Amino acid sequence: MTAASLLALLTPLVLKWLIDQVLPRRETGLLFAAAGLIFLSYQGRTALTSVGSYLTLDAVQKMALRLRMDLVRHLDRLSADYYENTQPGAVMYPLKEPIEEVAYFGSDLLPSILRMCLTTGFTIVTMFILSPMLTLAVLPLIPLFLVARQHFRTKLSADSDTVQQNLVAWNAFLEEHISAVLPVQLLGREKHQERKAFHLLAQTTRSHLALFKTGVWLPVWTSVAVVLAMSAVIGYGGWSVVAGTLSLGSLVAFYSFVTQLFDPLSGAAELYARAQRTFASIRQLQTVFALRPSISESPACVDFAKDHWELEFEAIEFGYGQESALIIPSLRIAAGEKIAITGENGAGKSTLARLIPRVYDVRQGAIYAGGQDIRKIGLKSLREAICYLPRDPVLFDGTISSNLLFVRPGASDREVQTAIHLADLDNLASSLPRGIHQRIGPDGCQLSGGQRQRLAIARALLQRPQILILDEATSCLDPSSEALILRNISDYLFTSTLIVVSHRASTVTAFGRVLVLSGGSIVEDAANALISRDATHSERFRSVPQTRIGSEYV
Repeated sequence: MTAASLLALLTPLVLKWLIDQVLPRRETGLLFAAAGLIFLSYQGRTALTSVGSYLTLDAVQKMALRLRMDLVRHLDRLSADYYENTQPGAVMYPLKEPIEEVAYFGSDLLPSILRMCLTTGFTIVTMFILSPMLTLAVLPLIPLFLVARQHFRTKLSADSDTVQQNLVAWNAFLEEHISAVLPVQLLGREKHQERKAFHLLAQTTRSHLALFKTGVWLPVWTSVAVVLAMSAVIGYGGWSVVAGTLSLGSLVAFYSFVTQLFDPLSGAAELYARAQRTFASIRQLQTVFALRPSISESPACVDFAKDHWELEFEAIEFGYGQESALIIPSLRIAAGEKIAITGENGAGKSTLARLIPRVYDVRQGAIYAGGQDIRKIGLKSLREAICYLPRDPVLFDGTISSNLLFVRPGASDREVQTAIHLADLDNLASSLPRGIHQRIGPDGCQLSGGQRQRLAIARALLQRPQILILDEATSCLDPSSEALILRNISDYLFTSTLIVVSHRASTVTAFGRVLVLSGGSIVEDAANALISRDATHSERFRSVPQTRIGSEYV
C-alpha cells in the first residue's frame, strides 16, 4: 500500500516534466519515456493495491473465523437464564451481520483508510516542495473539512446504533414468527403479526433513511473545502505563473495534487459514515462478550465423586424473581435410590430437578453431592455424572446413530444396540429403510413425540450417569411402554440414582418413595403405601388438580 501511494505521485510530476521540458524542446524520445512512466504509475498502483487487498482479505477471513469461534465458545458458557430471557434471533444475530460488518471493515474499509492517509501525507509533502506559499494557502481549508465531519459525527453514531437496534428487533421477531406460523394461523392472529411486522420494518426503514440523510449532508458540507482549494490554486497559481514565480508545469502538477489530495478526503466522508456502522457492530459484539454466565465454576473446582453421590439439600431457597419459588429446609436422596416427584403445575417440581445439574443456582442454602457442594464441582464433571432429560428433548439434524453417539462418540456398536433395546426402539430401527443410520430431520421432526423421548432416553442410557433425572421425559409414552422403559432403566442403571418428575398416577405409584410438592414446598415425603386414592387421604392432595389418565386419576 505504501509503494502504491508513492506511485500515485509519479503522474503529476511526469506532467510537470513534460510541460516544462519535454514539449518545449520537442524531444520525441523523452515523450515516449513520459508515456511509459505514466503507464508504470497506473499499472504499478493497480498491481500493488491488488496484492495489498489480497493480503488484507486473507488476514480478515482468518480474523472473522477466530472471532466467530470465540463468540460460539462464549455463548456456550452462558447460563440458562440468558437463553430463557433472550429470543433466539437476538442470540444468533451477533454471529451474522455484526461479524460480516467487521470483516468488511477489515477487508475493504480499513485498506481504503490506510491508502487515504498515506496518499494524503505523501501528497502534502510533495506540494510543499513544489510551492510552499500555494500549499500554505490550501492547508487551512483541510480543518474546514474536519470541522464539518466532526459536526455530523455524533448524529452518525446515534443513527448507526438505532439501525443496529432496529435490525436486532426485526431479526428476533422474524425468528419467533417463522417458527410459530402454524399456531398463529390456528389462532387467527395473522393480521396482528403482520401489523407488528410492518411496525418493526417501518422503524427499520426510517432509521436507515435517517442514517442515509446524515451521510448525504456530510459530503455536501465537506465539498465546500474542496471547491475553495481548487479556486485558490487556479487564482493564486495562475497569478504566480503570470508573474513568473511559478512554471506552468508546476501549476498543472499542483492542481493534480490538490485533486489527488481532496479526492480521498471527499471519499473519507463516505468511509466515515460506513465506519460508524462498523463501530456499532463492534459495540454489539462487545456487549455480547461482556455478558457473564450466572452459573460459574469455582477457581479450585473438584471432580464429581464416583464412589458415593448421595444428594443432600440444606436450607434451600430459590426464586426466578423477587419471591421464592422453592423452599426446602432439608432433603436427602441416597445414592442408587429410585424416587418420584409429583405435585400440581407450578409446584416447583421442574425447578427442583434443574437445581441438581446447576441449570440454576440456589439463592440460599446448598446442595451437596457426596458431601461436596455442587458449586465446587466442575461443570463438565457434574453434568457428565448428572443427566437431566426434559419433556421436550433436544435432537439434532442427523441420524439416529449420530444422535446417540453425540454423548459418547467412542461407544461400541453393542452399547448402542443395548441402549436402543432398553429404550424400546427396536421396532423403529427395524422399520426404517436405513435402520439407525436413517436421518430424522431438524430436531427429530420426522419422529413422533414418543419416539423422540425414547431416543433421548437411549442417549441418556449410553451416557451411564450416576444420577438420571427424567422431567416428564416419558409423558408421550403410553403407560405400558413407560412402565417397561422405567423398569429397564432401573435394571440397567441399578447403582444409579433415578429421579422421575411426573403427573401420572401409574408412574408415581411404581416408586417406593414419592415426594409431593405444593407451592414450592415438600408437603409429603412418603413410601408408595401412603400415596393412595382413598378418600381419607384426599385432603393431602386438595391443591392438586385431578387429571384422568386411562382409568386412574392423579
